[in-house]
Amino acid sequence: MGTWDASVFGNDDAADYLYELDNADTFAKIVPVLEAALDFVLDALDEIEAPAGAVGIAAAALVAAWEEPSLLGSKTTDVLLPWPRTNDPVPERLRTKASQVLDRMQDVRGNELAELWEESGEFPEFSAEVSHWRSRLGD
Repeated sequence: MGTWDASVFGNDDAADYLYELDNADTFAKIVPVLEAALDFVLDALDEIEAPAGAVGIAAAALVAAWEEPSLLGSKTTDVLLPWPRTNDPVPERLRTKASQVLDRMQDVRGNELAELWEESGEFPEFSAEVSHWRSRLGD
């Protein structure tokens, strides 16, 4: 599964996603990269594959940490410094989509990533991590 732990960036797919943001150094570049990852999860009609789910959760966490980058932890911010690379506020539509992604990723049905965590016996850890980021976004 390419996973080290249940943290948002504790897997290969989410870690690789951070590098997609390497050249995103303006608001106009950052927002589409985040929105594409969120939309991919939200637009999935069938099962959300584990890699897409991991990237969607990562994008949602980046939105949640937009105004408080220290929430991401030093390993993540070392890759992204500075985050969010803009003084513009996070667009409300991204906050809404991020919340919806995190809500969807909590449901095991149609969610390969959650299914894998359930099979491993560590779903509570995964669920707690997703809930942590969801709580940062409010309603």
